Amino acid sequence: MTTKYIDVGDGKWGILLCYDYYLLDYDDMWAIMRAFGMSNQKSNEALKVLGGLNSGMTISNDSIRMSAVFISDTTSESEWWNTLNHELLHVVTAIIDYYGEPYYGEPAAYLQGHLMKKIVEKVGSPCK
Repeated sequence: MTTKYIDVGDGKWGILLCYDYYLLDYDDMWAIMRAFGMSNQKSNEALKVLGGLNSGMTISNDSIRMSAVFISDTTSESEWWNTLNHELLHVVTAIIDYYGEPYYGEPAAYLQGHLMKKIVEKVGSPCK
């Protein structure tokens, strides 16, 4: 499994991005899900979904100011970025809600762009 940590502005929020995982990585993924507060049952259900193609999942935890983003294998690199963009909306929502910022308009749009830029710089090309 490839794991990248993205700091969203001086420790205000962090993103743990997990991708390129295999069946042998499921124990590590399950441990991350549990550390973020998911129940055993929900973690097991999530692993089943993430075993397919073109799927993703985001878990956010306000108490540690972090989100974990999982992206499954995808059918193309553009599908990987599409899935990431979808999951980043969930991260943006968590951050905006936590800090009490307005969701509509420029703050959320700038945050989404900022996150995407940081991830592009950190990940490069995600597909093998």
